[in-house]
Amino acid sequence: MQRSHTLALAVLVLSAGCPGGGPENTSTTQASGFAEDSTGSVDTDNPATTNASVDPDSADSGEPWAGTAFEGEIRAVLTVTFTPQNSLSGGDVLGMAGGYRIAEVGWVGSEDLYSPVAYQLAFPTPPETADTLLPAEPVPVFEWGDDEDWLLAGNGMKLRGGEDGPEILACLLTSGDYPLYRTSTAMGVPAECAPDSASWSPATTYDVVLYGGELFEDNVLLERITTPPALSVTAPDLSVFNAGVPQDQDLAIAWSAGDDPEARIIIRVIDDNDNVITVHAADDGDYVIPAAELGALVTGPLDLSIARERTDRVQFTDGGLTVLSRTEHWGFFDLF
Repeated sequence: MQRSHTLALAVLVLSAGCPGGGPENTSTTQASGFAEDSTGSVDTDNPATTNASVDPDSADSGEPWAGTAFEGEIRAVLTVTFTPQNSLSGGDVLGMAGGYRIAEVGWVGSEDLYSPVAYQLAFPTPPETADTLLPAEPVPVFEWGDDEDWLLAGNGMKLRGGEDGPEILACLLTSGDYPLYRTSTAMGVPAECAPDSASWSPATTYDVVLYGGELFEDNVLLERITTPPALSVTAPDLSVFNAGVPQDQDLAIAWSAGDDPEARIIIRVIDDNDNVITVHAADDGDYVIPAAELGALVTGPLDLSIARERTDRVQFTDGGLTVLSRTEHWGFFDLF
């Protein structure tokens, strides 16, 4: 049952501020690079409280994305994930991770920055077409790349539910040589960097606030992203830890169907050898993973993730930002 414990602890590790440190002597694939060595300390030269708790002028800094290629020399990603309480966690978790790179490198194929930080796993890119399944394959290693391709901006990236609404702040924290923006409750990290899970609301529009430091001017971008609708999973029962899943039977998954055409359902099934089945399902409320696909996995601990997510693209003064927001349910089973 090592894998299941590892994933549950990984969520708590992120909320405690240790990206990729994770439990020792586990079977989890390390994300690579700094993730194996980081202590998750605060960047004392750029403390997150310098300006991230106070907004720049509230006027909108630019025009919304026009659906064409981003303009500017910077590419940024920001992943915000709401994880409801599951059979191994003590409550809901709200986490966020982001970063900046030069445009020539960008983030194609690696726009989810939360999973490598929270779970030490870089999941395969889901299929573009709905109701498409990618057969079991080894979990890839996240390519952190050359640290010189990463850019140091200000000390925070923030989502804000209107001028006086709840805020979700990812703070600049030291992670080896990579400037990474993330949420954390580690000792010494400002409280603003640990958002309350109540700051997340489904089907809600948020402002984007980017603190540019010496890289670009601070940006306040009003009503630029929308979170996906609420998601409830009705089958299988995610509340029971280590329930049996027969390998020779289809696995039926059911959830509350959604009505956001921009949202998608992503299902992942992960075995104890770090093999993953990835599904992009139509958001109609049910999907069946054939027994033949489960047969390619090893028996033993099995982790199931069911997420409703959507991607919003945001043009800011000096480049483009891709925001991935999602609600992600986890269940921990035993494949036999």
